[in-house]
Amino acid sequence: MENSDVNTAVNRGCVAAVGMFDGVHAGHRSLLSDLRDAGQEMGLPVAVITFRNHPLSLIAPERSPRLLSTPDDKARLLHDAGVDRVIFEDFTPEFRAMTGVEFLKMLSLKYGVKALVAGFNNHFGSDRMDAATAAARSRETGVEIIPSREFRHTSETAVSSSAVRRLLESGDVKGASAMLGRPYVLSGKVVTGKQLGRTIGFPTANISPCNPSVLVPATGVYAVDVRVAGFDNKFRGMMNIGCRPTVDGADCALVSLEVNIFDFSADIYGRTVEIEFLKRIRDEVAFPGLDALKQRLSLDREAARQA
Repeated sequence: MENSDVNTAVNRGCVAAVGMFDGVHAGHRSLLSDLRDAGQEMGLPVAVITFRNHPLSLIAPERSPRLLSTPDDKARLLHDAGVDRVIFEDFTPEFRAMTGVEFLKMLSLKYGVKALVAGFNNHFGSDRMDAATAAARSRETGVEIIPSREFRHTSETAVSSSAVRRLLESGDVKGASAMLGRPYVLSGKVVTGKQLGRTIGFPTANISPCNPSVLVPATGVYAVDVRVAGFDNKFRGMMNIGCRPTVDGADCALVSLEVNIFDFSADIYGRTVEIEFLKRIRDEVAFPGLDALKQRLSLDREAARQA
């Protein structure tokens, strides 16, 4: 991540985009394509100014959503999309109080922003200044406004971070992947569990999410790909998110995340893993006993291999 006021970068200037960019979905990447084009045309590097915390965490904490990406994940995704500088701001009361003109002047003075690529629904500052008004006041702010192209997607639902969250919360990881343009990824650390899985032939790694603010998909069984820190290959597996009713009883309220990694036997306690969600196989259900659970897990494994 970068959050630097380096004089050389400011003096050279940049073309920028501003927003939360949570998940860096397909709509974001369309705007970033326009950003790269503008930077190339103006002969300037391109930057994204984004936030560590969701604005709603300050404005209305009770409505602040679970995030689709950590700041580190977001920075990596933005750099992968061709962004030269990723600049993080904290959304503070002082930041929130700035008017649109004050905000744009700050971008010009602090980060050397010469032009801002803005979507049709972009608003700036506490007075919610729209892109057309910002463009009309560019001489005053020192920031040219470049409208981005309208993004069209095959989905009937408009692509947004909120739409991706709703899909994940319903377990539709394939629909979420279509909007993201990639599988949804959850990072976590392997922690000690009850180790029951190995006794029934399905050893699992218990996962503790690296960031408690990141969204965990709906309960159920999923086909996943797994990246393990220290290993070059990606491994297929199946993941259960839920309360394990067959083992822990129907009244268990503690949600666990367990992944069975196929054709893999290394000791990975304490390592970081990245779980790529490919397909939801089924709901989590209670079985009459461990034998019935084993039979169903065998079917789940075959479904996951074919996903």
